[in-house]
Amino acid sequence: MKRGQVRQQVRKGKFEWVYSADFAQEVYINKRKSSVKQCSLTMELKENIVHYIKQKYSPEMMVKAKGINVPIATIYYWIHHGHLGLTKADLLYPRKAKAKKKQESPYFKPAGKSIEERPEAVNQRLETGHYEIDTVIQTRAKNECLLTLTDRKSRHQVIRIIPDKSADSVNQALRTILNDYQIHSITADNGTEFSRLAEVFNPEHLYYAHPYSSWERGTNENHNRLIRRWLPKGSKNATQKQVAFIENWINNYPKKVLDYKSPREFLQGG
Repeated sequence: MKRGQVRQQVRKGKFEWVYSADFAQEVYINKRKSSVKQCSLTMELKENIVHYIKQKYSPEMMVKAKGINVPIATIYYWIHHGHLGLTKADLLYPRKAKAKKKQESPYFKPAGKSIEERPEAVNQRLETGHYEIDTVIQTRAKNECLLTLTDRKSRHQVIRIIPDKSADSVNQALRTILNDYQIHSITADNGTEFSRLAEVFNPEHLYYAHPYSSWERGTNENHNRLIRRWLPKGSKNATQKQVAFIENWINNYPKKVLDYKSPREFLQGG
């Protein structure tokens, strides 16, 4: 039976299906009523949504973690149709620039093991303490960049400002980080800034991804995008205070993969 068909008696004891435009319209209206949740944008609701958007929360996290009782698609509709009075700068990714591939040296010699030798416990995220590492360039005008480490299981984030993208600067920052956190393994890419990690970290627990395979450090790459919510490309170099704020924000940001708990809540067993 097709939508819009009704059963009609053509003669005694015999029926057949015929198309009715009126019946089809009635079916359509009834389905729309049952499938679309009617939501009105009250002043209080608008203020709450705008507050979370300015705190860089996605609509999904507003609904799943913050109790905003509106369909996710409806929030996106309000955003894109200007109902919330937002500017482009308020949105999660206000600027879009062509992605530039990270330069990896063809002469790079890993200071540790291939990612192919990484234990299954690390691959399967069975325990905390196994971090992915990367650098995030702040601006082209200056050499300063961010050193970022992300725990594969809990998604705990560490961010430090380093003066340049050299192996010396990376190692100096990593020494300090290792004094503050228990890190059992590190997975890096083939950037020259990571060519001497074995000077400060046990090479037996140091793993290198394949060249041009950023997806092998996908957890860290995703968190770098969270940093870009606060520091879009082309923004001024961040201060220590800003970086500490962003690190704290990420560690308190709910994750779908953690059943909408934050990394901090996950580590605390909450």
